[in-house]
Amino acid sequence: MNIAPVLHKGPLKSFDEKINDLNYWLAQPLIKRLEAVTFLISQTVDLKTTRMDKSHVERRKLK
Repeated sequence: MNIAPVLHKGPLKSFDEKINDLNYWLAQPLIKRLEAVTFLISQTVDLKTTRMDKSHVERRKLK
């Protein structure tokens, strides 16, 4: 497996990667976008030890 460097040349003022990133992700299928979000969440949260805080619960009767 070869790793190739990524090189972008251009004026500094012309680089706006937010638009390029947005267009890339909008072009991807929904399942791939969901996989990416799930991957990012799994990188930041340890799901084995972190639990949802259930200390604040409001109970209301349905009318």
